[in-house]
Amino acid sequence: MSSQDSKIEDYYLIGDQKSAALISHEGSIDWLCLPYFDSPSLFGRLLDPNGGMFGVDKADYQVSSSYLSDTAIVEFKFSSSDVEFTIRDFMVPSEDSSKSSQYLVRKITAVRGSGHVKFTFQPKPNYAQSAVTVSTSNNMMSLRLDEGYLNLRLPPHTKVAKNEDTYEVMVKLKPSASVQLTLEYDSIEPSSSKPPTNLEETTREFWEEWVSKGTFFDFCKDRLVRSAITLKLLQFSPTGAMVAAPTTSLPEEIGGLRNWDYRYVWIRDATFALYAFYVLGYEQEAEHFFDFIYGVIDKCAEDEIEISLMYTIWGKPVPKEKILKHMKGYQNSTPVRTGNEAGEQLQLDVYGSLIDAYYFASKRGLADDEKKKAKSRRLIMFLVKKIDEVWQQPDSGIWEARNDPKHYIYSKAMCWVGVDRAQKLKQKLDLSDKDLQICIHLADTIKDWIWQNGLGTAKSQLLQYPNAPTVDSANFLLVLLQFLDKHEPKTKAIIKRTREELCYKDVFVYRYLSEDGLAGKEGAFVLSSFWMISALAILEDTKEALRLFKKMESYMAPNGLLSEEINPDSGEYLGNYPQAFSHLGYIMSAYYLDRYIKRK
Repeated sequence: MSSQDSKIEDYYLIGDQKSAALISHEGSIDWLCLPYFDSPSLFGRLLDPNGGMFGVDKADYQVSSSYLSDTAIVEFKFSSSDVEFTIRDFMVPSEDSSKSSQYLVRKITAVRGSGHVKFTFQPKPNYAQSAVTVSTSNNMMSLRLDEGYLNLRLPPHTKVAKNEDTYEVMVKLKPSASVQLTLEYDSIEPSSSKPPTNLEETTREFWEEWVSKGTFFDFCKDRLVRSAITLKLLQFSPTGAMVAAPTTSLPEEIGGLRNWDYRYVWIRDATFALYAFYVLGYEQEAEHFFDFIYGVIDKCAEDEIEISLMYTIWGKPVPKEKILKHMKGYQNSTPVRTGNEAGEQLQLDVYGSLIDAYYFASKRGLADDEKKKAKSRRLIMFLVKKIDEVWQQPDSGIWEARNDPKHYIYSKAMCWVGVDRAQKLKQKLDLSDKDLQICIHLADTIKDWIWQNGLGTAKSQLLQYPNAPTVDSANFLLVLLQFLDKHEPKTKAIIKRTREELCYKDVFVYRYLSEDGLAGKEGAFVLSSFWMISALAILEDTKEALRLFKKMESYMAPNGLLSEEINPDSGEYLGNYPQAFSHLGYIMSAYYLDRYIKRK
């Protein structure tokens, strides 16, 4: 099966918290960037048939695949009339940033019979733009990359045959025996000594121990665990950064141009992921994200903090967009992009998102020593000052529209959220009475503006921006953020109207229906559906919320992963994958369902 025949939802995610790989349901590694999430690809067949891959010959075997429970290990079962074997694929996680070695392991075990398994090894570094020289000796294939060294360690008696830029690797199967192919990356030239032999056990124990620390709701436990593991895989362990997705340029419309690089840290997305970690009991991951934020602050001048809406995993500015013209794109969807110019936009909601995240974390026992508390106070008051300066400006909004800036209602509401939460942090941060009064006045001013300018001719229509032709799915989120009071009748009316305008086929939700400066269209936005479900649960329509939740689950891939969008007519996944936004949405809707069903 070619990469163009593999659907987005067919892929599994494995990773080591520094990078990640996507493996098709038939065992082809079609996406891997080394050493980090945003490094150039080594295997890029996901985006071009000639982009490089590490596959296994299916031959006449029947193939099935699944994750091992409570792990990020994928098992493929190959069976024929006389031979059966398994391949377990995984990357070895390490939270020790001092370790430079990274391992991707393909462990082959003969279950019945004997013979050979043929792998296809086709490294194509730098998005298939760099020439490759592979040397083979002593059961090892080696090549030099721009940023390091790569070795493929082979089992004894393995045969290697070269065919142009592709290598056929024949691994001998012995009855009931296991061997493994170990892809090792290192920033320094690896030694000839063999890597540890217990890598599967180490990896399994890491994930099982991590899952055991979480708190999961019984009615959807398996999918919650998979979502939690996915978010953990998307957190860059050296800094605490959370990438939006491990991929670039998976299209929001097949054949369309809405193809973006999501291998970066959106402050907004990351703060939402923090909520999800906290409600599942993973305080350490949430606090690690604040370490990333503190790292950003430390780089700022003493008298001025600068917070951008997005960063690289190292806390640096995101590269400008580049188009890889030589790549054909997923199912011929071009352009393929690296970098992201949305980082240059003004998006007002980022300030309120960060204050709200800190408030949420502080209520749940965020460990702040005096030094961090001082940094937090400085940050929060800077953000309040920034909101005061810019909230009346038009911006590009949460959806990063690429036309003229507008006065997006959600952006203004998030400014309100920021100053509202700052008021509630008075005691935590020892804010002065003067600072408190500034926050109170600013919150009242922003809220008044929204209600004076944000409603349509029908008072139940909270518009996307003043005089907009339609509403925004972020209206659902405003219930979660308590801008829309669940006790007020107008809130239910606004949610009802938003569903009527943006829902399709009962459960699918479009982000918005207004023009955004780009040609083409997009699928239904997965997170928006979960926002709707969460809002209904909070409004205590739990029966309807649970019905829609189960319906959304029916569209999830068997592997439990979620993309950014879904084609509501075909059910096919669209957009970058797996998407942190979608998984945190699933977690939060499960949380609100559990919380409000228990109240009844």
